[in-house]
Amino acid sequence: MARLSPEFIAKWSHIINDVDKTDIPADLIESVDILLYNGSKHVIDVDSLQHRGLNYSEIEELLNDTLNDFKEEIESVDFFLNIQAVADTIQPVTDYILNKSGL
Repeated sequence: MARLSPEFIAKWSHIINDVDKTDIPADLIESVDILLYNGSKHVIDVDSLQHRGLNYSEIEELLNDTLNDFKEEIESVDFFLNIQAVADTIQPVTDYILNKSGL
């Protein structure tokens, strides 16, 4: 698949940052930072886990288990998305819709 330009990625970053994220497929997550009330941070590097051979269903299970393990201690959770993966997933559908409607 072709790499997208920095300008294109910047546009998608802006769009994604404006969306309320509640359910995120693991294959679109780059990392997750879990901030605990005691001030400590637990980071799950999804890219690293994938490169170590875990598949997305295993990563999703690990994420859910970790969030469940810390549920009483969590102050906040930050999901960092892989903008390239999001754009690669959404852009073909966007192109199809725009081409079909004649825009």
